Amino acid sequence: MHDGIEMERLGLPTASIITHVFNNTAKAMTRMMGVPDYEYIVAEHPLSSLTDEQCRERAETLLPEVERILVGSAAAKAD
Repeated sequence: MHDGIEMERLGLPTASIITHVFNNTAKAMTRMMGVPDYEYIVAEHPLSSLTDEQCRERAETLLPEVERILVGSAAAKAD
């Protein structure tokens, strides 16, 4: 979360992804860093025990949200 927020502050669009068990921590971090509305993606936990195929499938389900955040971020900066 920290790195994503810092990269955004440098003008680099990011799509931060966390698993649901870290959602409360992520919310606290965004508030602590002064961006309580920072948008991030919440994936199901766990990730480390997934097979390569399961990981690929999980990534494919997250892709629309990644694209929405990145394209929306780029479009907002262009205005």
